[in-house]
Amino acid sequence: MYILLDANVVAGYYLPRSMPFKRARDRIECILDSVRSKATDHFLYIPNFCIAEVFSVFAKHAFGDWNPHVKRSGGPLDKRVYQSLRDQFAKDIHNARLFYHYELSRYHILGIDLVAPVDHYFQITRGKKKNHRPAGTFDHLIISMGVHLAHIHGQDNVCLVTADDRLSNVLDKCRVGLPARTLRKLKLDNATEVAGKPFGPTIFPRCLNLKTATNSELADVFGVWPPPVGDIPDTYRWLRT
Repeated sequence: MYILLDANVVAGYYLPRSMPFKRARDRIECILDSVRSKATDHFLYIPNFCIAEVFSVFAKHAFGDWNPHVKRSGGPLDKRVYQSLRDQFAKDIHNARLFYHYELSRYHILGIDLVAPVDHYFQITRGKKKNHRPAGTFDHLIISMGVHLAHIHGQDNVCLVTADDRLSNVLDKCRVGLPARTLRKLKLDNATEVAGKPFGPTIFPRCLNLKTATNSELADVFGVWPPPVGDIPDTYRWLRT
């Protein structure tokens, strides 16, 4: 599988306290350790702007002692731990040691027209719709990147992995498909002229929300769940604080 990773799950792998959902923490650790130990050969993409987000999360937990998120997670990081996390993540993105640094391109930006209209038109968030907020531009870009990867590798071979409900809900809505009348209303029938792809459920990648996915859904994507994990050096164990 070709896995496109959201920043929140990558940050949660290195810094579990930044991920408030234990199920998602445990699952991303299993996935990435399986690839790191070479027990599986899934290919891991991370968008370049998500790399910046991960470094920002480290900085927030090291220096944002006023931040409610940091207070709830036990206070700021020891600066030596902060530096170690930065160093390890930098090594893991260097020369695609663990993650392939996926550059934002003009095709991904044009592909926003395949996602943003759906997000802004529908109140996708389940439950209290009065409090609905669109997913946001970075989430639109990640989905657009997934569309491009699905075109390259095949839809069934690409999965976007996140722990963000809004992102996964928007992508699920796109994968369901829309009536022709709604396509015209949202100008999605013109998306081919801008993005080079007609709108439809077959162009979007698969998606796993690690908070809510069932074990059978995980097994369907990864072949088996949990995936096998080989030996991991203790260095990576103690870094996760």
